[in-house]
Amino acid sequence: MKSLEVKKDLYWVGAYDPDLRIFDIIMYTPYGTTYNSYVVRGSEKIAVFDTVKAQFFDQYIERLDSLNIDYRNIDYIVVSHTEPDHAGSVAKLLELSPKAKVVGSAAALKFLKGIANRDFDSIAVGDGDSISLGNKTLNFLSVPFLHWPDTIYTHIPEEKTLITCDSFGTHYCFEGMYNDLIPKDKQEEYMESLRYYYDVIMGPFKPYVLKAYEKIKDLEIELVTPGHGPILRENPWKIIELYKEWSTPVVRDKKKVTIPYVSAYGYTEQMANTIAEGIKSVADIEVKLYNVIYHDMKDIINDISESDGVLFGSPTIVSELLEPIRDLMAKLNPVIHGGKAAAAFGSYGWSGEAVPRINSRLKELKMNIYGNGLKINFKPSEDDIKECFDFGVGFAKMMLGKSPEGHDDSSKKQAVNSNESNEVVADKNSEFQEIKTSGEVKLWKCIICGEIFESELPPEICPVCGAGSDQFEEVKVEKEAFHAENHDKFVIIGNGAAGFYAAKSIREKNPTCSIKILSKEEAKSYFRPQVSDLISGTVPDNKFYLAKDEWYKENNIEQILGAEVVDIKTKDKKVLLASGEEISYDKLILANGSYNFILPVKAGDSVLSCENYRDIKGIYTIKDMKDAINVREALNTSKNAIVIGGGLLGLEAAWEMHEKGAKVSVVEFFPRLLPKQLDLEGSKLFQEITSSSGIEIILGDSAEEIIIEDNKVKSIRLKSGKILDCDLLVFSVGIRSNIELPKKAGIAVDRGVKVNKNMETNVTDVYACGDIAELQGIVYGNWPAAIEMGKVAGTNAVGDKAEFKQFVSSVIFNALNARVFSAGTINFDDATLEHLSYRDDNKKVYKKIFFKDNKLIGGVLIGNIGASTKIISGIKKGITKEEALNNGIL
Repeated sequence: MKSLEVKKDLYWVGAYDPDLRIFDIIMYTPYGTTYNSYVVRGSEKIAVFDTVKAQFFDQYIERLDSLNIDYRNIDYIVVSHTEPDHAGSVAKLLELSPKAKVVGSAAALKFLKGIANRDFDSIAVGDGDSISLGNKTLNFLSVPFLHWPDTIYTHIPEEKTLITCDSFGTHYCFEGMYNDLIPKDKQEEYMESLRYYYDVIMGPFKPYVLKAYEKIKDLEIELVTPGHGPILRENPWKIIELYKEWSTPVVRDKKKVTIPYVSAYGYTEQMANTIAEGIKSVADIEVKLYNVIYHDMKDIINDISESDGVLFGSPTIVSELLEPIRDLMAKLNPVIHGGKAAAAFGSYGWSGEAVPRINSRLKELKMNIYGNGLKINFKPSEDDIKECFDFGVGFAKMMLGKSPEGHDDSSKKQAVNSNESNEVVADKNSEFQEIKTSGEVKLWKCIICGEIFESELPPEICPVCGAGSDQFEEVKVEKEAFHAENHDKFVIIGNGAAGFYAAKSIREKNPTCSIKILSKEEAKSYFRPQVSDLISGTVPDNKFYLAKDEWYKENNIEQILGAEVVDIKTKDKKVLLASGEEISYDKLILANGSYNFILPVKAGDSVLSCENYRDIKGIYTIKDMKDAINVREALNTSKNAIVIGGGLLGLEAAWEMHEKGAKVSVVEFFPRLLPKQLDLEGSKLFQEITSSSGIEIILGDSAEEIIIEDNKVKSIRLKSGKILDCDLLVFSVGIRSNIELPKKAGIAVDRGVKVNKNMETNVTDVYACGDIAELQGIVYGNWPAAIEMGKVAGTNAVGDKAEFKQFVSSVIFNALNARVFSAGTINFDDATLEHLSYRDDNKKVYKKIFFKDNKLIGGVLIGNIGASTKIISGIKKGITKEEALNNGIL
């Protein structure tokens, strides 16, 4: 089975399913279907878009093989959405492509974990995000609910191609695969299948179709590649415009109500007709009545979707709601139909369960329920007919925003809102009712779709995507109590995490002061933990830099890049640049970080140091962006790379070089890996996992001499006597704070610049934060600590108060086929520590949490690191062993 080249270096590699007759239970598919997957080959990277249904994986692989693709060289697997007919084979493809990163919306990546049941590298994307494949660019658009909440489109501008997953497709298996090749005598059935597919799949989400249209209407599109059915090569805009036409609501000049019902003996039908008369008596309201068993379900749902109100009627037979109404309501959802005015009614004999069952479903649909419904025993009497008429009047008034007059008997008490936590307060002299909530109103964010809602408790069901209450997290919005407006001059040396967040905190509290950030680097602030990723490739700007250029302009923060500070005059409150320029300050923040330590190893006729290692070709450290780029360029001609130091950064660098194609060895002085992050048992498992990574790990040894030839690294000799060929050598043996500048200025230093919890130094108006700062004998030296220290330094410098406290050091490592999480400051040799652990050797999963005086102080996770948030939170709270077990950490 061969692939199909759709455009240059863009291939269809999907699967045919011509015999399929029922799709996802709900759709009849007389023409079968296709599962479309695409491969895009760039000059530097390869991306695969979606996969196929799991049972067609062998057919899928045959098509991929026809492209002569080495699965190990697949860089990205783009998941347009996670419906299993598209994402069902992602886990299998990841087994063949272990270095591939899964690209999708944040919601898609969350969902995929439940489908793949494994960990994977991922990149979350949304509107405005892009990934470069070299000569091709993937621009992503967020288009939720087409027809899952996690859907994205991908536009490839160089090919004028839009990859749309389920949008603009159809269940129509045609081996020609292009819409212009469909024979004329088959065009009608193709268009019928396209409309039927739209009605069932996209029809419930018409507002979202229109939102997507607005995002793509100005794009250059010559080709649309959907997830099912023929590729739109001929006039794709014809289908796009049809989607717009089908989704655009009919403009109505009056309100509309739909009343679907079933009736066994005509009694419920009589109620429906009378309720309709009551509704129409209030205002010029269009009322559509449907006896469900005599009408097409699709027509009824379309009318419900276009209506302002809907009433469902059913008799009760054998204590049950009748099936046609139950089926109809099952096809509605809170995303589209939530918020509509709704009510229930029906006739009954000896019991009346149908009406409360309808109300239960209306509550699930988040509709605005009128009353408790209307039940009539057997055939309506004259009084009952009046009751039905009044029920219609009250419903119409509620829908129009008026206060309905109560109808008040034991089975027919009304409520304005179905949320029982609300208190309904009626003003007898007013036509309207006021609804007051009790308790504190909070903000709740749905972690699936990102919407934020105000309520006392998390919503039972997200009205946007239907997620349950357990998928909400509280959003804390702190009011900015402190505010200053003066023209103080703030100078920040260093633009890493600490410097950036110090500046951000200052500006949030003082909109008028002067802020200058001085950096020796030529680049604006970026995510330093991603620096090693630059060794094997590139990182999109929006994922690499902390802020866009516009942010600095909008916040009036001046960046002076490529500026080296050579002196600090604390008495005069000035800093001197290497260029000779002097800059005065009122408050100074030192955030100029650290440098990588170089072991004093013999190298030719000299001994290596931080000052001279660059004099020898082939020796590097990886501290900043320029270092990583230099290593990447060196790998173009280097064959044998060695990393001295088996810590987190050293192993990450080794992995990226391995991914780039180099032969890599790691030399670690200690007899085991990650002794600061893992206990002995965890380290052994980690070593077992990494043994299959393709990287040679040498433990309990160290570099004795670097052998130089023509001022280039040729090999290294270890203390054990072993000689390793080497033309690229990376030192990763720890950091040292940049203390020489502050030391010369009379600022107190030890391992770092000494600070208190406010980040204040011994010199008034001088603060320090990040890798340069030493607090109570500790140089934290990690990104999260730098962020928090920067915030504290900026807050105190501007005149507010803040302390660096309750910080939990934590690291996550994801390389060498392993995932590791470690948190807390743990001395694994401390015999007084207690621990709880779990281990699964088959799944390579290891969990261990540590306690001192029955309080959680640290934790280690290998393989499954899903409990990392719980561990950090537990350390901050000092939870007990019993609480940790009850919290499900293990």
